[in-house]
Amino acid sequence: MSSDTHEHLDLAARAYDQLAMQETLARYGWGFDEDDFDMLADTFTEEATSGGRVTGSDQSWGPSTGRDAIVTELRASRAAKNAQGRHTLHTFRFENQTSTSAVMHCYVLISSAQPGGMVISSAGWYRAEMVKESDGQWRMSSLEALLDSTFL
Repeated sequence: MSSDTHEHLDLAARAYDQLAMQETLARYGWGFDEDDFDMLADTFTEEATSGGRVTGSDQSWGPSTGRDAIVTELRASRAAKNAQGRHTLHTFRFENQTSTSAVMHCYVLISSAQPGGMVISSAGWYRAEMVKESDGQWRMSSLEALLDSTFL
């Protein structure tokens, strides 16, 4: 094979992995929104960490360490919400990507169904440290969030 062919294969593998990492974060958002905490749990490594904060306030959560602790905290957070939220993830960016790890950044919009219609409850960004585990699945070893406001 020529070096051009190897380069195209490398680019294809890289793009495939990026899509798989995006799918991991999509399952995180879907799991939270739909109360599917088994799905959400599977997006984290066993020893993952997670936390976040709200810009311009002293509001924060975490850091939680370990998949079970993260899921417990997120389940409690979801139970306290007054409205059906929807995570929309976009504008993905990757750093330090290898065949088994990467740092992924994206923006998040969180909308909520309120009397009278849908509203944007919050926006912000996620920073996820991704690892490809031995089963071939990409999971988050760390998830950090910065939100522009609290959400319902």
